[in-house]
Amino acid sequence: MKKSILSKNNRVAAFFLVLISLLLSFPMNGFAEEGTLNFYVTPESPESQVEGSGSYFDLNVTPGATETLTLTLQNAIDEPVKVAITPHTAYTNVNGVVEYGKDAEEVDPSLVHSLDELIEVPETIELAGNETRTVSLTLKMPEESFEGFLAGGLRLSEVKEEASEEEASEEEGLAIKNEFSYVVGVIVSNSRNTVQPDLALLDVFPDQLNYRNVISATLQNFTSTFVNRLEVEASVKRKGENEVLYEASKEQMQMAPNSHFNFPISLNGDRFRSGDYVLEMTARSGDEEWNWTEEFTIKADEARSLNRDDVTIDSSPNWLLIGSAVFIVCLLAVIAYLILQNKKNKTSLGKKE
Repeated sequence: MKKSILSKNNRVAAFFLVLISLLLSFPMNGFAEEGTLNFYVTPESPESQVEGSGSYFDLNVTPGATETLTLTLQNAIDEPVKVAITPHTAYTNVNGVVEYGKDAEEVDPSLVHSLDELIEVPETIELAGNETRTVSLTLKMPEESFEGFLAGGLRLSEVKEEASEEEASEEEGLAIKNEFSYVVGVIVSNSRNTVQPDLALLDVFPDQLNYRNVISATLQNFTSTFVNRLEVEASVKRKGENEVLYEASKEQMQMAPNSHFNFPISLNGDRFRSGDYVLEMTARSGDEEWNWTEEFTIKADEARSLNRDDVTIDSSPNWLLIGSAVFIVCLLAVIAYLILQNKKNKTSLGKKE
């Protein structure tokens, strides 16, 4: 059909050559240096220290009591060093690891006492060259007794002098800036009575991790004890179907007391598609096991927004598809034109006869 049309009209062939040349002109789809701190820190165990935990503070203190936390700081260089100490409350990060030296973006609603609010720290400490100094911090326990643990840490960082404008301009454009610090863990309790851990599934929603599409399941430890050796298995299906679309599992995780984290289930480069889904999840810790089945919905606008931001999804125009569509439309237009011309020619010949 195509050859017969071209043979009738050389102008059509020329048109196609120009079109193809235009289509071919479109694109077809397609370390930071490590450093060290200039000081050392050693925690000094008070009388309330639990035996066998000398590298951090593990304290059993009565309600309402005040405890002194003592740190020995040693400047390892000849120049003065400034050290800042900040207290933090422990939380669980997205990898299922307890963070002692940072603050959670969102405090868990089950947390009654934040450890960072119970510790008074001194202002910035300046150590002379090679100086060793003892620093005291005050821990004020809550007046009311509590079960389980309060967990957190002390972050000790070297305070750098502000760079001059000349130095700042020389360093402009560096994308990575590492900050090194010591973190001394702090765990306190009123008693060492056993608290049974318990978990809850708070939410399931479309999300991203490192600019990649994931389905996040928010796991909460609403008890005041650690959840150790945590194992999680999760799978996602479309509602009403049996095929497993996405799954994830991880072992040897740990959750801080009264904390939560988003367990990610990767889409492995797939796009989000709107619709209703079902999450099936199992978590284990020691002899304890929890099971959940939770329905959730991915909305069309959420899917579009997340797909646009996923760095593994090519959102640029598909020029091959666009070119093919244009080619077909143009071809149909030419065919229609030739058919009309043919009819006109026949009509003209009929009238002449």
